[in-house]
Amino acid sequence: MTRVAMLAFALGLVWCAPAQAASLEAFFGAYVGTADVEKEGSRVETRDVDIVISGHDDGFRIDWVNVSLIDGRRDVPSVVRRATTALFAAGNQPGVYLQSSAYNPFVDRTSPDPMGGDALRWASLEGDSLRMLSFQLLPDGAYELQVYDRTLRDDGLDLTFERVVDGRVTTRITGRAVRAKTGVEE
Repeated sequence: MTRVAMLAFALGLVWCAPAQAASLEAFFGAYVGTADVEKEGSRVETRDVDIVISGHDDGFRIDWVNVSLIDGRRDVPSVVRRATTALFAAGNQPGVYLQSSAYNPFVDRTSPDPMGGDALRWASLEGDSLRMLSFQLLPDGAYELQVYDRTLRDDGLDLTFERVVDGRVTTRITGRAVRAKTGVEE
């Protein structure tokens, strides 16, 4: 339990102290690119990535799609496509955003239960990076921390992701994406 308390304290420091340089709006747009996936230190695959970041209420919405390439191709059987959407609302401190859910009048809103296995997710502006974090206690008492960094470049984003399980990095993804034009008709 001490390890969990220490991690929660460390996460609290990350959560409370974002350094701001870029505005949230600087990240808004559509991006396309590729990323390499390493597991246990070995490259296992390359993925196509599509990311759209847009304003949502007082925070932002991020949609991303990863397509695992097979021999550099995505038009073959057994290709895996993962699509994710997340909404973040402004937190109590500038540059900090808490994951939220879309309004649904038929569902009661509930807070995440970290001791019940729910992940805690938040985002912060740190310099020129939009950092998203997810922390979850696993059934065996270990923890999983996922850290996504999307760092602004002149033409797009540098992408990094790490999955840390009980203090050990199990997955690392690095890539680049360029800002794409949207709504262009031929």
